[in-house]
Amino acid sequence: AKPRKLVAPSQRSVRLSPRSLMTSLSDSSVTLAPYFKLKDAAKFRELWKSDFAGFKHKEDCVHYSFCFEGDARAHCREAYTSAATTLQHLGDVDAPLKAVLDPAIADLERLEVHGPASELEKLKEALTPLGAKFFTCEWGFRTKKPAMEQDTVVHFYPYFKMKDEAAFKKIWQDAYAATQAAADAEKSFQYAFSFDGSSASCRESYGDADGILLHLKNVDGPFKACLAVAELERLEVHGPPAELEKLKPALDPLGAQYFALEWGFRNATN
Repeated sequence: AKPRKLVAPSQRSVRLSPRSLMTSLSDSSVTLAPYFKLKDAAKFRELWKSDFAGFKHKEDCVHYSFCFEGDARAHCREAYTSAATTLQHLGDVDAPLKAVLDPAIADLERLEVHGPASELEKLKEALTPLGAKFFTCEWGFRTKKPAMEQDTVVHFYPYFKMKDEAAFKKIWQDAYAATQAAADAEKSFQYAFSFDGSSASCRESYGDADGILLHLKNVDGPFKACLAVAELERLEVHGPPAELEKLKPALDPLGAQYFALEWGFRNATN
């Protein structure tokens, strides 16, 4: 089947406050984020590469890639057009998922789901038994990009523990318009804030390391301000090894965790 372009939903005709208008959610996709602790890294890779060769319902996927922290941990960074296509994919990979969760191969270390509240509700019955954490996306965008047969995008995931939720959100909502305006210069693919109780996650992706470094420069003010009302709980970077190396001087002092991208694709977004 020919991959279909993903179209962001149009804004509804409702009266919104200025801040709500500036920080609306135009990306309706669902991000699935499983993390695995590896015991037999070679077998883990073998099973998932075999499944990838016959990837089913590719047209319903936004992006799909495997990234590794050496032979110790793995992360599948994947997103789908809706809760329904997320569940469809889970059915498609039921066999390889069960195979890699053999106690001799890997453990499911963590599972996160990020997306609009209405889509998350449709996933809770299936994913709560797996210990999933559900992060509700409150504002964000995804830019128009062509398909990539080999994904080379760099994903950047800061996680925060909020001490003052209202103040934290206001800081980043006030900075959002400038981030949207800088999307082309920063080579942005996605930018969205999602929340689970007192935890906040910014799901970001850029064309290369230079895009991330420019973004960090552009948000230096709000980042420093938010650390007065929140703690940086964790910082992850996922991308090609050469791009990760360029980021280490800037991100090592923040305790960044690096996951090297090994295989994957992206569909076109519009």
